[in-house]
Amino acid sequence: MIQADIACPRARLPERLLEKLFNSSVQNLEDKVTEEHLSYVRNIKVIDGSTVSMPDTVENQKECPQPSSQKPGCGFPIAKIGVIFSFVTGAAVALCIDVLNTHDIKLARKLYSYLQPNDVLIGDRAFCAYADMFTIKKFDCDAVFRKHQSRTTTMRKGKIVGDCDKLVTWYKPRSCPKRLSKDEFDALPKTIIVREIYYYILIPGFRTQRVSLITTLLDKSSYSIN
Repeated sequence: MIQADIACPRARLPERLLEKLFNSSVQNLEDKVTEEHLSYVRNIKVIDGSTVSMPDTVENQKECPQPSSQKPGCGFPIAKIGVIFSFVTGAAVALCIDVLNTHDIKLARKLYSYLQPNDVLIGDRAFCAYADMFTIKKFDCDAVFRKHQSRTTTMRKGKIVGDCDKLVTWYKPRSCPKRLSKDEFDALPKTIIVREIYYYILIPGFRTQRVSLITTLLDKSSYSIN
């Protein structure tokens, strides 16, 4: 069956074959990673979300409709994708696809199971949520995310462990977030400890900007910011 599909230059490859080739390529690359390629003997992964446009067919429009702001017949079907990359190899190691209005964090929660123990996951503020920090630790991994804009930054709370560096107690949300099931919410602990690190971006002629990072890497002696 596979040979027949490949025989015709314009024939579509079976989806299962593409998945098999993708997984095989990922594993071959990961097998070549040695400790000398790693930071702190940890394999760093990067998570992000993006969009892709597709041919304007009836099937694609049904599965992944075009943006509602575009008039029918004047746009292309667009899908939302979530991807985990290997920082070492640059290859995508896991991905998932959904409709355009899917939040990045919903896609991320489908991808965490592809992490390997001892991985460190890096991402932007979209992924910096209480439940996600807890879930990633459950996979014996760690996270480094930019602090979500809804959380205020102050050095008056938390345990100071260094310059621009502190340990903070986060409390479980009072109500269940809309992207969590009740069972998932009930399973969350009442508190978690995270580390907040911030630094300043100084560019002459521009306003100084402070960037805050949240991480589960709590040991300053093992993971220094210097």
